Amino acid sequence: MPAPHLTTASLQAKIFALLDDRHLMALATNRPDGWPQVTLVNYFRLEQSLYFLVATDSQKLANIKRDPRVSIAIGAGKTGPYSLSMAAQASEVTDFDQVERLNRTIQTLPQASGFTPHPGTSSVVLLQARPSIITLMDYAEPPGHRETVKVVESVSFERL
Repeated sequence: MPAPHLTTASLQAKIFALLDDRHLMALATNRPDGWPQVTLVNYFRLEQSLYFLVATDSQKLANIKRDPRVSIAIGAGKTGPYSLSMAAQASEVTDFDQVERLNRTIQTLPQASGFTPHPGTSSVVLLQARPSIITLMDYAEPPGHRETVKVVESVSFERL
């Protein structure tokens, strides 16, 4: 196995920069008949999670409620010939206080300018995707160098 090109910290910074540079992702869910369903959705990143809106009557939401495992692909943008592929768990954000915090936060993020509600309905829900595995593809190095990481939640302590 070749040595990694980036330190863990610089790899995380590059992944976050790519996520912040883009606002459109391909989201794959599992349909009841076993076939994958892929749709494009706007998203914004906050810390290690991606947030996106879906219509309450969408097949996407029904698929996620039945099976929260999703795959996400994000293509090239202004930051160069890179892409991301992710395995994630998606869930509805139901805590009103968290939704309010996210609404306030999104208004301050320049990368969230493309994050708009579904145009066909006013009845939407906010979903959170929490990646567990992320692969960064660098197409500047033929045939494409990849770095795969497992997302580990940080643990911190606070004195009582």
